[in-house]
Amino acid sequence: MDPFMRADVTMLIRAILLTLAAAAAMPVLAGGDDYDAARDVQGAGPAYFGFVRDTRGSAVVDAQVLLQPKKGKPVLLKSNVLGLYRGHISKDVLPDDVQVSCVKPGYQQTKTNRRTPPGATAMFIETECTMRRL
Repeated sequence: MDPFMRADVTMLIRAILLTLAAAAAMPVLAGGDDYDAARDVQGAGPAYFGFVRDTRGSAVVDAQVLLQPKKGKPVLLKSNVLGLYRGHISKDVLPDDVQVSCVKPGYQQTKTNRRTPPGATAMFIETECTMRRL
């Protein structure tokens, strides 16, 4: 084998091994979500979560999601790369008393769809926001 070709093959193998080593060293999150259930706030009340999507079903990244209770402080969250948001409001606030809305420049909220039925005592309140690009 030509010495120049041998050097090219050796360099290619080293580059591949270096790339694999770098990839193995990075943390990988199943589903791409950075939510850590083990570190979730204990006793914080129901978890409010859902997705912010456009009218075609694509994720709307970095949308601001406002959880507005009838009484008390609102909670401002942000959707991630999957359009997912998660957060809590005080356990003293009833889930039926929380309004969920989404805002992002260049978009208009068209609807919200709460999947958890009204009056439910569930600890997980799922609400989807649909937004239209302006």
